[in-house]
Amino acid sequence: MNTEIYFDNNATTKCDDEVLKEMLPYLKENYGNPSSLYSFSKQVKDKIQKARKNIAQLINANENEIIFTSCASESNVSAIMNAINNNPTKKHIITTKMEHTSIIETMKYLETKGYEITYLSVDEKGRISLKELQKAIQKENTALIAIMMANNEIGNIYPIKEIGKIARQNNILFHCDVVQAIGKIKINVKNMNIDTLSLSGHKIHAPKGIGVLFVKNEINFTPLIFGHQENEKRGGTENVPYIIAMGKAIEIILEDNYKTNKKIQYLRDKIENKIKERIEGSYVYGDLENRLPNTTNVAFEGVKGEEILLVLENYGIYVGTGSACNAKNIEPSHVLTAMGIDLSQSSPIRISLGKYNTEEEVDKFVEILERTVKCLRMRSKKSEKK
Repeated sequence: MNTEIYFDNNATTKCDDEVLKEMLPYLKENYGNPSSLYSFSKQVKDKIQKARKNIAQLINANENEIIFTSCASESNVSAIMNAINNNPTKKHIITTKMEHTSIIETMKYLETKGYEITYLSVDEKGRISLKELQKAIQKENTALIAIMMANNEIGNIYPIKEIGKIARQNNILFHCDVVQAIGKIKINVKNMNIDTLSLSGHKIHAPKGIGVLFVKNEINFTPLIFGHQENEKRGGTENVPYIIAMGKAIEIILEDNYKTNKKIQYLRDKIENKIKERIEGSYVYGDLENRLPNTTNVAFEGVKGEEILLVLENYGIYVGTGSACNAKNIEPSHVLTAMGIDLSQSSPIRISLGKYNTEEEVDKFVEILERTVKCLRMRSKKSEKK
């Protein structure tokens, strides 16, 4: 093949040309420090404020509630540590077994410091139970509920509005990781009762190295990194070009008003339908009635996802097998394990589409995927006979 087919947009996205064009002048010509008083730097500061305004508009927040960080992982850790710092007598946190590793690993660390962590279970479709959440609450001891809006591996969308309501009724802080949801489903921090929220630039066609933490004004906030920047909520000279890039990426989402998602969902559904028609023994994991428009997690009986990935790469086709942050880990997916899926004989590939994908790519992909699965199955049978 002469061109690559990139179907791993949940891992990262290609930087949008408009985003790149918007940020480049701030690497060379408009290089002023936004904290300086002269007009040369004020122009930069105003541009940062415009980016902040765009993000606030997208999630229905106030501009002064938006804090720029280096990545969503920093935002997640900052939100969690702030929650426990502000509630020193409360030693219990509720999360799920499906969270991003930045959440899971922080919880493991807190367990070593004497905190009790409740990891909500999920059913075979990766869905959580609100009843289990209610039962897990310790009235005088639960400091935080931390649950993602959408899962990065299977695409499940979780009942955030209901979870936020439960948190509010019990006077518990609620943190939501919306990294995979941003730009794909509508987010309203006010009616969803979200106290803190994290998002990332490189999932929405901005560069890697820029994230956002939303902190509701009513929440006392202790910074993870001290300094005067970001209204004294996150120290360090602002990453100006990347902040401006993220502001532009959000502006593009606002202008598109989620129309592109219809095309992406059409392509996702076409992939699934073609796979079901042409490849026997295929399974799609997750909550098929309530998921992101771009994500499918599909397995093929008797074939390992890692094997498929390596063969597809030879054709210039790129898919995922789980979280990119966990790609070097030889352990099976914690998400699929939580769902009770037996990964000993077969494991899935994750196909996550983006705005640059085409119907022609989908047709070519399914054609090569069908041949790949057949070939790997034949090889497996020959190996068994030996």
